[in-house]
Amino acid sequence: MAIIVLTDAKMKMLQSVWPEINALGEVKVAASDEEDSLIKEVLNAELIIVCYAKITRKVIENAKNLKAILKWGVGVDSIDIEAANDHRLPVCHCPHYGSGTIADHAFAMMIALARKLVPLVNTTKKKGWIWPDTSRGWAGTDLEGKTVGMVGFGRIAKKMAKRCTGFDMKIKAYDPRFKNLAVEWKNVELTSLDEVLCSSDFVSIHAVLNHENRNLIGDRELSLMKPTAFIINTARGALIQEESLIKALRQKRIAGAAIDVFEPEPIAASHPFFKFENVLITPHFAYYTTEADTRLDHECYYSAKRILKNETLVNVKNGDALAALGEPVRWLPYGELPYLLD
Repeated sequence: MAIIVLTDAKMKMLQSVWPEINALGEVKVAASDEEDSLIKEVLNAELIIVCYAKITRKVIENAKNLKAILKWGVGVDSIDIEAANDHRLPVCHCPHYGSGTIADHAFAMMIALARKLVPLVNTTKKKGWIWPDTSRGWAGTDLEGKTVGMVGFGRIAKKMAKRCTGFDMKIKAYDPRFKNLAVEWKNVELTSLDEVLCSSDFVSIHAVLNHENRNLIGDRELSLMKPTAFIINTARGALIQEESLIKALRQKRIAGAAIDVFEPEPIAASHPFFKFENVLITPHFAYYTTEADTRLDHECYYSAKRILKNETLVNVKNGDALAALGEPVRWLPYGELPYLLD
């Protein structure tokens, strides 16, 4: 019977498909996500299902029976992809379950920033009632007619763009993967990162974290933004240099920020972000709704089943790299799904 190791015990992954997952093999929930502990846990594993735990080269090297690594989620930055490539291991993930869900969260953050909802609600609860007062700066800003700049224009950004279009906003996008966009995105101007930052009233980060774009937004980039502009990050914390953002906020060089992701996580209760009234903080919850959680479980289960039954794989993140190394292709083109998630 196949051994399946689940990391991140605190996340309670795959609860909605628990009987189905257990039918695939012997499921072991790792007692700890520390490297030394995981090395012992995965010795005989055929599949590792991971959320945030670090799957390092040492963990991979000691998993002699491993068929694949499967991310319960989208971003695979906690997995050593180079080590997986060296051992000819597919790294699969679940990119479909939550694109609209995360876009909803980013859009909600944008509205909250524009209308100063969090400080307004907190002050109203504290004082019972407040009146419009220009000296307190309570006036919000309209979304209609404003420009939203997308850094990265993948699935989530496209969902975000649809929501912005419904609010009659202008949309600009930076994504080095694209030289042009399909006709359906004729209302989106594909441009440079600098142009997105200079011209946008709201900058929404949707890039995939990799070696090339770590700390993509730093001092120089933040200095290009309008002093009236806001930045929103629901992608990965390491895409923005944290100290640079804190400095820009302290110097009032931007109007505010909304942040769902951090580097590292979790952040301490004493973190400087908590001291800013114009910063919204959520604890990496953009993906988390009842519906999305169930879709994620099902998407992960379907991939796990295909891996363990030696069927054609789906959503192999390192598929191109493995093919270049001479690994026989046994996966569908990236992004295709042979099943419905609803």
